[in-house]
Amino acid sequence: MDKIIDEAMKRGAEYADIRFLSKEGTRLELKDGELKKSIYGKDGGTSMRVLYKGAWGFFSTNDLSKKSLENALDTAFKLAKGSSTMVKERIHLADVKAVKAKKILHAKKDPQDMSIEEKHALILNMSSAISEIKGVHTVTAVYGDGTEIQHILNSDGADLYSQVTRTFVYARIIAREGKNVVGFSTSTGGTGGFEIFDLEDPVKKGIKAGESAVRILSAKKAPGGKMTIITDHNLTGVFAHEALGHATEGDCIVSGNSCLEGKIGERIGSEKVTIIDDPSVKNAFGSFPFDAEGVKAQRKILVENGILKNYILNRETAYKLKMTPNGGARAESYSVHPLVRMSNTFIDNGDHSFEELIEDIKLGVYVKGTRGGQVSTAKGTFQFNAQEAFLIKNGEITTPLKDVSIAGATLETLKNIDACGNDFKLGDPGSCGKGQWVPVSDGGPHIRIRNVVLGGGT
Repeated sequence: MDKIIDEAMKRGAEYADIRFLSKEGTRLELKDGELKKSIYGKDGGTSMRVLYKGAWGFFSTNDLSKKSLENALDTAFKLAKGSSTMVKERIHLADVKAVKAKKILHAKKDPQDMSIEEKHALILNMSSAISEIKGVHTVTAVYGDGTEIQHILNSDGADLYSQVTRTFVYARIIAREGKNVVGFSTSTGGTGGFEIFDLEDPVKKGIKAGESAVRILSAKKAPGGKMTIITDHNLTGVFAHEALGHATEGDCIVSGNSCLEGKIGERIGSEKVTIIDDPSVKNAFGSFPFDAEGVKAQRKILVENGILKNYILNRETAYKLKMTPNGGARAESYSVHPLVRMSNTFIDNGDHSFEELIEDIKLGVYVKGTRGGQVSTAKGTFQFNAQEAFLIKNGEITTPLKDVSIAGATLETLKNIDACGNDFKLGDPGSCGKGQWVPVSDGGPHIRIRNVVLGGGT
């Protein structure tokens, strides 16, 4: 691999890298206790990038022979050379210190050492416990684990090896009463092995989710209009990730598709708001030691006390913005070019208890979780559908509500956050899609937001 990179530079490349990536894992799926899928998979390969006269050439292969790597260089170089005659704006990469390192995020209870029977028993117990709740109609339970190995070498001298294991369980619950049907989902997981489930019991969490699904069957219509809301850990995280996080991604900034373009150093939110993207959070689902360009993973304070401080950057966007790369390049597999992506994105802790957040609310709504929505990073607008909600009346959590949605302008909403709780927690693990899927986490404390546009169901 070193020789291939040397050869690329001899041919006139400005930069070259080789990224080896392999994945190995298991997935089980039950529906109403019956095993529907049991899959073990292994995939791996190498990609080569060549930068020549300001243009990228990229080629990937799952053949790791010497001849195949030589062919990868030939093809990537030809593509870069051909593209260089047509580029309107030449690509440059910001400088980073070359690092040689090895980092393994160890699994204390490695899922590869666990039997299929143990993995099956975990989700069967969760599925059975949820199914016993009166009103639950259907339960789909999924178990997944995967170990990812990445090895990156580049012409700057970097040589980085990393290994990350992720484990999760997921449940999709359908509650039903006559023609009234409610869907509800929950998941537990992170970087690590079965020790993740010692930190948070998926069976207990699944039971709570089932009880929520049944409760929503008899929930009332939410009031509409502008009012004060409290968001839970999950919805706080969704707002941080979707409305703010995507707007800070460097490729979004340089393409003119972000409401945050040119706003570094400006106040964009309340002084109560600090938002962070951090791939080094222990056990978080979106954690990793090095990004897909070989840059060390870094904690990034995006917003500090309401002031926009940073963007999420790869080397290319960092150069364009005259900023420092901060480990924001990620790729779904060896076969795709890295993109600017988030990791674990969250609103930081405040100093209020939950009781203090709600005590002076005469009429408001407590919104929890999400079941989808829409975001425009360019316009700076969002709309989220809550998974669960409750009416707040005279400082008390009261009536369950259904089909609640919240909407607003991102920058206005950030300024309307007037208090953050002291009960920080990451929400459910998930995957972020941006042409490629990568594991992420998001979260935060309970937060209070004034003047949010609320919509309700029937």
